[in-house]
Amino acid sequence: MSTALETITLTPEAQELIAFAHTFLGTAQAVKITSPEEAQAAVDQTRQIKECGKAIEEARKEKTKPLDDEKKAWMDAFRPATEVLDKAEGLLKNAISAWNLEQRRIAQEAEALRRKLEQEEQARLAKEQKDAEALLEKADEAAASGDIAAAEALENQAMAIQESTSYVPATPAPAPTKIKGASSRQVWKCRIVDPSRVPRQWCAPDEKALDAYAKAMKDKAEVEGCEFYAEESVSIR
Repeated sequence: MSTALETITLTPEAQELIAFAHTFLGTAQAVKITSPEEAQAAVDQTRQIKECGKAIEEARKEKTKPLDDEKKAWMDAFRPATEVLDKAEGLLKNAISAWNLEQRRIAQEAEALRRKLEQEEQARLAKEQKDAEALLEKADEAAASGDIAAAEALENQAMAIQESTSYVPATPAPAPTKIKGASSRQVWKCRIVDPSRVPRQWCAPDEKALDAYAKAMKDKAEVEGCEFYAEESVSIR
């Protein structure tokens, strides 16, 4: 398998710089400062490392900057077209999403209406059954009192109600129309409308703000639940 490195030819100067850079790590790993002289030697070596790094960076840029400039030119040439396409695609997707949401709303309203009609139908059936039972009770009372004609009339009314009572199911809500070649899904998100009411477990400390506060206040910084400390930073000139 070929690699990009196989197509790169380094100059002898660049190869020497790279080899020289590798020599610093072993020395740095063995450093243990026990005297001012050793500390000064570490500073001097750090300067050499920085100078070597600067030389390597300049050698690299000599080769890569033209490539970077050419890449930027190609990116700039194609960017207007890709931006227009991205914008057009976004507009169409937004329109499709809006249509899907509207169809989902219509389907939900239709389902809510179906459930309402279903409840009304069940209530009607229950009332008619109750009315028929009440007529039968009256028929029993009439028969007990010897009024057979009234009892038969009441029984006939009850039977008429029971025979006419039939369950009429509500029309099912139509399913949303599916679009060929497109699929959609709902992604639930959160929008904070009142930060002061958000429970503590959903809030994260702002470490950047706390670091800025520590930098400004130094050893006088105090915030409950936080520990402020100083890290030594060495700068070699």
